[in-house]
This record gives sequence, C-alpha cells and structure tokens, in this order.
Amino acid sequence: MAELEQSVAASDPATVDAGLLLHGVVRARGHERTLAKLPGTELVEHQGLAALVQVVPYRLPPWERELIQDHSSIIERAMRRLTIVPAPYGIVFRGREQVTEFLDDQHVALDEALGFLDGAFEMRLHITSSGRRPDASEFEQADQAASFYTALRRRSRAAFTLPPTGRRVLSAAFLVNRADWVSFVEFADELDADHPEFRLDLTGPWPPYDFVRIAFLPRERSGE
Repeated sequence: MAELEQSVAASDPATVDAGLLLHGVVRARGHERTLAKLPGTELVEHQGLAALVQVVPYRLPPWERELIQDHSSIIERAMRRLTIVPAPYGIVFRGREQVTEFLDDQHVALDEALGFLDGAFEMRLHITSSGRRPDASEFEQADQAASFYTALRRRSRAAFTLPPTGRRVLSAAFLVNRADWVSFVEFADELDADHPEFRLDLTGPWPPYDFVRIAFLPRERSGE
C-alpha cells in the first residue's frame, strides 16, 4: 500500500475565494489526458502526472452526503476510463501552484502508486453465516472463510483482510486486473453456490481506495 503525505498551509478565507478540490491523480499522457477530462473538472499537469481537480470555495468542504457522493462519482467515472489514485474527500488546494508543488513533492510515490494500480479494479468481499449450519463453531466458520479468501487471493494481483464488523465472518479487499474481474466474480459466485452455509457478498468494481492512500498531515512551514 502506498502512503502519500503532504502538508497543507493555513489560509485566510477573507482574501482567498476559490480553491481546487482534489479528486485523484492520473498520468498525463496523450490518450489518458483526454479520457481524464470529465465535465466540471480540470487537470493540473506536472512532469507526466495530472491532478484531477474541481473549482470550489477555498475552505474546509461541508461534510454533506451529496457533495461526498459527487466526489465519489467523479472518481468512479475516471476509474472506468483509466488508472487513478483516488483522493479522500475534502482535500482543497489554494490554487494551481500548490497542486503543482504537491505533484512535485510526491512524484515518486504517485508514480509508483499508478504503476501498482495500473489496469486494476478493487473488489470487496463480505462473508457471513447463512445459519444453515448452526452446529459449526466460530473457529470452523473462520477457517472455511479463510479458505475462500485464499482461493480468491490467487486470482487477484493483491489482497488483504479488513476488520469484520457485525455478524461478518470475514471481510477482504482484492485488487483484480480489469481483464479478469468478470471471471473473478464468476468464481466467487461458484463458491457461494457450493457453500450454502455462507453468504458471499462481493461488490465492485470500485476505485482502489483500500490499496493506496493520499494522506495530508498538517505541519508548520518556516518562512510563511
């Protein structure tokens, strides 16, 4: 998993009216540059990389469901066209210069992340007991669910388990090649049909949120 870190300087909302909301980072190459241009967004390019951004007020964005869904929708539309390093909701830059600084500072990490994610989707799996085998112990259920994870892991580029919540026996994320995701779903369906004592809930394809992270850690900058 790639970890990308960048500081954010404080701003004076009285003097700054507009900023740039970051949706993700893509490669700035011929056909990919064209595919990444979505309605209502802009590309800020630097040394072969491009930040997919949207003009917004330069302030902490409201934590509103509709705005978060719009952010996710843009990332998902871009994902279906090309490889993108998705950004979490709420990262706003003061302007294009600050976006360029971010691309420059994090160029190596972003380039490696794009290479790692190239041509892949994320799939998420949640396994719960169907209740058809009340005699099965928690250990037996966990062991069987782990075998499902191992079998699906072999058919993916990368995978890791997630903390299960509620009544889930196992949760996991898989990075699956675009060319293989349909067969990946079909294999999961076969496992589900062959093991009625479990329910396998596989969702996707999703942007690879769980396999790369853009993290912004505030820190004071000298001379500002």
